Amino acid sequence: MGKGKKKYVIISGFTIGNNNRGCDALSIGSIQFMKERNFLHDGDKIIFFRFMNNFLIRDFWIDTKNIINVNGEKWTQIIYTVPKYEKILWDKFHIILPFTRFGRCIRKIACVAAINGGDGFSDIYREESMDRFNYFSYLAIEKKIPLILLPQTVGPFNSESSKKKAEYILRNATQVYVRDKSFANELDRMGIKYEITPDLSSFMLPEAWQIDVKGRAIGINVSGLAYSNTYQNLTGQFSVYPQLIDEIISFFQKKKHTIYLIPHSFNYEQSEPDNDDIEACKAAFENHENKNNIILINKNMTAPEVKFIISKMSFFIGTRMHANFAAIYTKVPVFGLSYSYKFKGAFDANGLDGETQTATINNITSEDIPYIINKISFFYDYRMNEE
Repeated sequence: MGKGKKKYVIISGFTIGNNNRGCDALSIGSIQFMKERNFLHDGDKIIFFRFMNNFLIRDFWIDTKNIINVNGEKWTQIIYTVPKYEKILWDKFHIILPFTRFGRCIRKIACVAAINGGDGFSDIYREESMDRFNYFSYLAIEKKIPLILLPQTVGPFNSESSKKKAEYILRNATQVYVRDKSFANELDRMGIKYEITPDLSSFMLPEAWQIDVKGRAIGINVSGLAYSNTYQNLTGQFSVYPQLIDEIISFFQKKKHTIYLIPHSFNYEQSEPDNDDIEACKAAFENHENKNNIILINKNMTAPEVKFIISKMSFFIGTRMHANFAAIYTKVPVFGLSYSYKFKGAFDANGLDGETQTATINNITSEDIPYIINKISFFYDYRMNEE
């Protein structure tokens, strides 16, 4: 590493140990993707900043260093603690003090790469969430640091202000990667050059663990977001989702399958309010009258371990997008219960039929459930007859 070489890379949204195993899968996959695209090199360090008060306390200056194993290679992530006043100086006056550690680190950043949670480049949840995801994207643009938008879904945008923010970032990015064509027409209208690639999670390998999976296993990912029906901007859109899950379980029980209820976003130690898949899987199990051949996966799995159990299914139904990706990238026949256009776009982008293999579950009623069950049945019969 020569003198003056920029050795730091910010991967905005990079997280290991997140409740949402999809975010972990994106983070792990981002390292391999960036290495293959020559954005990340041996010896580079992945850094992030934690802005905190009480900087006069000695323990304040203790940083966090993580060693991350990605497909057999080890990478270093360092989380630097920075006094909150430096964030305020940047937020209000766009001033970065050159003599502080924060200022010195910024000068050594080779690029900023943005994951945005895969679907956070949107105000589907909240506009504030989109702003938080893009904090370092704005900084990169202002400081003329190369900005890489890693493969993700762009949009949808409910407000004009969100759309204008997105266009500003897209126009100033060095490289734009998308994982589907959902926003392609708008990108073309803006004159944005982009490349369609698989989702970052495709670069993450499954990790085996000890479990005896029955033959003809059916996996169902039950989403805590939809089951609770009280999550942020999506509150109230999934009133019959518990009934839908109940009837899907019954459908496969009648076919003499073993059903695995598989969580994908959860906190094993303390459940996440309104958004915990283990709690949703438990509720689906408890609320289903006939418990024969239903197996609840209640284990503190890592993202690669979740991908492994999904890879062992003969057929999979997922509500979390990255649960579906785990099936897609391990060649498991999959049907998606969709709450955003990202589902159809992602299925289509990966050579599947988004029209046939997904069903929208927002704002449905009990009368719509037979249609969804029939749609699952049609695709299930087609795939089983094919094999």
